Amino acid sequence: MTRITSLATSVVAAIVLVAASSVPANAQATLANKRTYLTFSAPVQVPGATLPAGRYLFQLADPAAQTTWQVFDASGRHLIASFFYVPTGNRSIADENATDGKPVVRFHETPQGTPPAVRVLFYPSDRTGNLFVYPRAQAEQIAAATHQPVLATDTTAIAGNVPVIVTVGAETDPSN
Repeated sequence: MTRITSLATSVVAAIVLVAASSVPANAQATLANKRTYLTFSAPVQVPGATLPAGRYLFQLADPAAQTTWQVFDASGRHLIASFFYVPTGNRSIADENATDGKPVVRFHETPQGTPPAVRVLFYPSDRTGNLFVYPRAQAEQIAAATHQPVLATDTTAIAGNVPVIVTVGAETDPSN
């Protein structure tokens, strides 16, 4: 009888240990893929799409590669856009603290009536931002409207692709 009780206790302890160890792994996966929800009150442009006002899930396609963002509907079931990004300049600790743990989105300024284009996304725990790389045709339209440089590529953002990134538009540094 003692053996059965000892075996049952061991099995229960093993189950508890497995369950407890799986919780941090799930939390780490969320940090690794930088899963975050963004809500826009008006239409905005992201590389390859214009998003109507609403809530969207942004996450890294492959946390190991850290080159491609994906945008899904709020449920996370429908992929809307997938695109490359490049790291951009550091933000100060004061800037990071001022966000109160929330993501920061900066836009290209566009003329009235044109949806603003997301320029950079700062994930809450990151000191560097993610400068979005637009398909060439869309980048040229944004650069023409804003008179500012926009990063562009002719490469489709799918697993394994390495983008050739160029700057279209004005001859200034797009990372500022």
